[in-house]
This record gives sequence, structure tokens and C-alpha cells, in this order.
Amino acid sequence: MLNRSMTRFALCLAAFLLGAFVALGGEPEIQQVDFHFLAPNAEIRLRTETQVLELQMIDPDQGAAVVRISRDGSEFGSPRSVILLGATLGRQQGALSLIEMGVIRKGLKLELGIGDLRSENRVHTKKLTSIELLKG
Repeated sequence: MLNRSMTRFALCLAAFLLGAFVALGGEPEIQQVDFHFLAPNAEIRLRTETQVLELQMIDPDQGAAVVRISRDGSEFGSPRSVILLGATLGRQQGALSLIEMGVIRKGLKLELGIGDLRSENRVHTKKLTSIELLKG
């Protein structure tokens, strides 16, 4: 009788621990990054439906970074200097673009300036599908 109770307890404990291991085994998915709090040289990988962007932060306080872009995630183009502005839905009616400054957010586009912040040099990515912090 005692042996059967111990066996049941051991099986229940094993099932509980296995469930906890599976539930906690994966790293939590990053939903957003406040890039002003990153260290210089921090590296971030962003994915959209069609591109992979690798960012290396140069001056996080100013949003200065270097970006390399790939279509397949393995071959990247030449690095380009950019200024990160933040998360956005993109241009709305009246050509306005509301930006959550200093934030990269999954599910939204990222607005950045290629080389500088003049309006003709600002671009939006497609909506971000994932954010990975490669080097903090």
C-alpha cells in the first residue's frame, strides 16, 4: 500500500516537473526593446516578412547604429549608418507618421533615417515579426 502511494507520488512529481520544464524551457520572446538603454556595440536582429536586419548600436542615446540587411538571413549587404527613431504604424492620413520614440516593437514598423534625419532619408521597415538581442 505504501509502495503504491510512493509510486503515484513519484509519477505525479515527475509529470509536474516535466510540465514545468517544457513551459519554462524556451526563452521568452522579446516584444520590444528600448534602444536608449542598450550598451554601445549591442547587436540586435530584426525580422520582417521579407528581410532580416542586423543592427549594431553605436550611440544608443542618439539612436545611432549600423545596419546590414539580408533577404535570406545569411548573406548581408554592406553596412550603412542609420539613426533609429522608433516604432510606428507608418504613414497615416495626411502623411503623418506617429512614432514611439526610442522603442523597437514587434508587430510595428521601425522608422529610421539613412545617414541622417532629413525627411527624404527616412524609411519604414515592414512590420517586425521578431526581435533578438544578440549581444547586450
